Amino acid sequence: MQVPLTYVGRQSNRSDGQARRVAILEATLRLIVKEGIRGVRHRAVATEAQVPLSSTTYYFDDIKDLISDSLTYFAEKNLWMNKVLEQKSYGLLEGLMKAKQTTNALQIKSIIIKELSLFICEHIKGQVALRDDRILEAAFHEEALRNPQLATAIRALDSTFLTSIKQFFIAMGSDTAKTDANQILSVIKFFEYQYLIREAMDEEQLLTTVQATVSYIVNAIKNPS
Repeated sequence: MQVPLTYVGRQSNRSDGQARRVAILEATLRLIVKEGIRGVRHRAVATEAQVPLSSTTYYFDDIKDLISDSLTYFAEKNLWMNKVLEQKSYGLLEGLMKAKQTTNALQIKSIIIKELSLFICEHIKGQVALRDDRILEAAFHEEALRNPQLATAIRALDSTFLTSIKQFFIAMGSDTAKTDANQILSVIKFFEYQYLIREAMDEEQLLTTVQATVSYIVNAIKNPS
């Protein structure tokens, strides 16, 4: 289930206008990485995008609209990473369910814990490797505390990923799928942030923590379906 992403700034039907609009959004993201949300000003964005100042004010007369649309643009480019984790997880579950006749419940749980933990760790490491994207994510979440329009968009995007994880645990037969999803998402976000501000990643600690969380959740499911 993916929440529709919507833009609030002025649109353009012309290809050159669309290209200029994208250039403005790309420039906004670069400024946020370098200076934070406070660096997003019409003149600064126009200079970074190498477009006339009138272009930024034409498409975005309100800076809040520009920030909101830059989040939407950023999300459109990055939701694929969450989709990859979802596809791997469901692929694992489907494969195990097909082998259910020759594999007992204990073996199925053991394989799910091992493989799902690895998928989650790979996802976290992939996210951390995209340092600028994680800086953008953190900046948008911080700004959402002061910007109700942005907060609404952030909640919708976070809900998309949370719902995806919840649906996976429902498919597994969990009676506490929402709680399970919150635990997994919390671990993912915790390590993404921790390894963003640290110089090195402790991969052993990452795997140990993720496995402990996944094991607790999966072992509580009586009969994986």
